Amino acid sequence: MTADRRGDGKTPARAAPGRPRDGRIDAAIIAATRELILQTGYSALSLSAIAARAGTTTAAIYRRWSGKVHLVHEAVLSDAGISVPDDSGDIRGDIRALVETVRAMFDRPEVRVALPGLIADTVADPQLHSMMIARLAGNLAEFETRFGQQRRSDDELPMLAEIVAGSAIFRILVRRDAALDDAWVDAVTEMITERWPAG
Repeated sequence: MTADRRGDGKTPARAAPGRPRDGRIDAAIIAATRELILQTGYSALSLSAIAARAGTTTAAIYRRWSGKVHLVHEAVLSDAGISVPDDSGDIRGDIRALVETVRAMFDRPEVRVALPGLIADTVADPQLHSMMIARLAGNLAEFETRFGQQRRSDDELPMLAEIVAGSAIFRILVRRDAALDDAWVDAVTEMITERWPAG
């Protein structure tokens, strides 16, 4: 989450007047963060090391992100929420496409390395936690209505997010080297389509 976002963590706020931000610095910081996570791990990652790798300063990082957890969150997880496929009329195909999207989101080396520490720090940060919930929820509630499912009134997360993203996250946390391979995609797809058959 960048420093120019406010409130609910989802809606960009208007930038303050002044010199425009240099997108090249943003990109260099993100790239340095991803590289260093793989070298040092999440816990040992420092903003000073990121700044040195990116050829900038920690002050420049703090102008963009409020701290390490927000920077890492943006660096390793896509800004977009979980996107769902258009209604093709093939229920199993649509669900498999959704599972593939989640696999692509989580099955990257920097995500696997950062995820345990990032989740712990995210839970402790209410604003970032809300942002992660919104990202995982995406427009899955609309997708679920294709199967006659409704989001529980007291829950922000659709059941599909719990099943698909939750399965991927749990698998990575329990066994960091566990594959999110085609067999995993097939198994999760079958589990969902058995519960929510077409028609």
